[in-house]
Amino acid sequence: MTGPAEQPALPSATEDTPEIPGWAEKSVRDIFAALPTRDTRIDAVRDAYLDCIAGAGRTEDLDMEHDRCRLRAMTVLDTDGLLPADQLKDLDQRLAALEADITANL
Repeated sequence: MTGPAEQPALPSATEDTPEIPGWAEKSVRDIFAALPTRDTRIDAVRDAYLDCIAGAGRTEDLDMEHDRCRLRAMTVLDTDGLLPADQLKDLDQRLAALEADITANL
């Protein structure tokens, strides 16, 4: 039988809760707010993207997880015709740059 000192520590609520830095969430919101196209479905994609990158915060291969989140968002925006191609490309580039900043600052 193992004693209390030998048992692994349980993760705290903070460790269980995925999150991204506050500055990064604000940046994502600002990037989406700067889009010339306004549609509540774009807001839903933004929120899903934020949830996705927050959930990736605990993975070992953060860059790949961020790419997956961005690809999913871009696919929804493209498939649903929510953004023209030039805006979609610009958004993709801006989010990729932000993801690189997130990774560099973690």
